[in-house]
Amino acid sequence: MAAGNPQEYLALVAEMENLKSKFASLELENQRLLEDLQKVLVEKQQIHDEFTRRVQQLESAIVALQQLKVDGQGVLKEPKISLPAKFDGSRAHFRGFINQVRLVIQMHPTRYPTDSSQVGLVGTLLTGTTLSWFAPLLEANSPLLNNFEEFIKEFKACFGDTDSVRTTINRIRTLRQGDQPTSTYATNFRLIASDIPWDEQALMEQFRSGLRGDVKDLLLTFPEDPKSLTEAISRAIRCDNRLFERRSERQQQQTRSRFTPTYASVTAQSPRQQYSPVPTPRQARSPTPMDSPTPMEIDMTRRRGPLSDEEKQRRRANQLCLYCGGPGHIAIHCPHKPRRQVHHINYDNRNESSIIDNRNESSIVETVPTSVSSNPTLSNKFEVLSQLEEESNE
Repeated sequence: MAAGNPQEYLALVAEMENLKSKFASLELENQRLLEDLQKVLVEKQQIHDEFTRRVQQLESAIVALQQLKVDGQGVLKEPKISLPAKFDGSRAHFRGFINQVRLVIQMHPTRYPTDSSQVGLVGTLLTGTTLSWFAPLLEANSPLLNNFEEFIKEFKACFGDTDSVRTTINRIRTLRQGDQPTSTYATNFRLIASDIPWDEQALMEQFRSGLRGDVKDLLLTFPEDPKSLTEAISRAIRCDNRLFERRSERQQQQTRSRFTPTYASVTAQSPRQQYSPVPTPRQARSPTPMDSPTPMEIDMTRRRGPLSDEEKQRRRANQLCLYCGGPGHIAIHCPHKPRRQVHHINYDNRNESSIIDNRNESSIVETVPTSVSSNPTLSNKFEVLSQLEEESNE
């Protein structure tokens, strides 16, 4: 291009502007075509999904038909099942009602082969507010009547739980084992957890939080934490079973102890009761003339050499102690006599009974053996006690 030709320069500039405008137009056209293509792809995807759904329905119907029994005339016989109860709009029963309807359709593929027949089945099972909602659709011949899945979506939006995840989370957080077995608590926990998008760690922590205290304590004996919810549930069930066995053992032991006689009751009924080391109530109370034999307390630890007859006679005549020889007391109250543990001894001879109190002389009962009381030489109380002491010492 020559430097001195401005007309050609202006022509080139105009051509460039024209090309720019054409390029912008082409860009807009390309964008429009891309949007149209995207819409076509979405429609094709919808058609493909619908086709896949219908194919699946046909496959399910074929499988169900293959499983049906044929009677003698070549007629297919479908299983007899009961229809679900009429649905009145309760949100708590919505899920169960829809599942039962789907089960009826699956078990009777020849009876409800089309979407309109399936929607009609739901319509016959409605009552109350749900029937009032369904009536305008039927009167207006709504397109929902010919599409079962779209009908269920609209039905759920009106009567189902639109915030089911939050409701389920609140249920699982308030779930506790209480007095029920761990296996029952685990079953309820799994049913609720199936609708919650939590990971294994969160589910394991929530499961442990709802367990009873004694099961939690026993779980601390495991050296490592569980790796999955299944392992956590298995451990908790084993711990609960061990605790149940231990409680049963304690109850059996308590039951047996009520009917097992004690040692004291056995010895009280034995013919050799007098040798029982456990004092019976008859031995513990004060002696009476009807109680025979009467226990006699004798010091079994004292060791003393025997006195000669002359020494015994001398001490008796001078009213001296037979143990130390001192005046003013008898051997049973002798201050020089060691005080040891005493034993209860009962006489076998029921014609003789005696009791010696080593703490108070005034409490002595003057019921002595016949051999002592019939001796004319023992005429006073001091001599009687001395004779008793001598016999007990010997």
